[in-house]
Amino acid sequence: MPPLPDPTLTAILDRMPVARLALRELDDEPAALPIVFARAAGALWSPIDGKRKRGGATLGRLARLERAPRVMLVLDHYHPDWSTLWWLRLRCIAQVVVGEHAQWAAAVAALVDKYPQYQTTPLFRDEPIMVRLEWTSVTWWAAAPDGLTRWLAAQPARGDD
Repeated sequence: MPPLPDPTLTAILDRMPVARLALRELDDEPAALPIVFARAAGALWSPIDGKRKRGGATLGRLARLERAPRVMLVLDHYHPDWSTLWWLRLRCIAQVVVGEHAQWAAAVAALVDKYPQYQTTPLFRDEPIMVRLEWTSVTWWAAAPDGLTRWLAAQPARGDD
């Protein structure tokens, strides 16, 4: 596939509600988990938010990311009409960010804007922690040449919904 144009990539990242974070377990076995994320200040941000967590899962995820920060983020669209299928893979470097920092306000604003659920769900558990994902490469596929643009046309822009 040809390189994905930057405006298309940013539009997908702004509209896609969930991605799968692929990382390595402490024993080097592969693991994947769904995450929410928002794009701000040249990176993607995923909070360790106030949704209920499985015992110890948060600390385990953070320990795995600090040990092996090279991860992959997978976004995909499935539909019974297979001509509309697409997927996107971002190779990323993950950084666990604790507490406020220079990009904090932009990241928080982007998350709150993208997810109205944060009006009733706390954005953070206890101490504020976010995972910053800086992508280093993008790979994508679509069943039809206009598959991504057709999907984007059907999605409300951030702030429009």
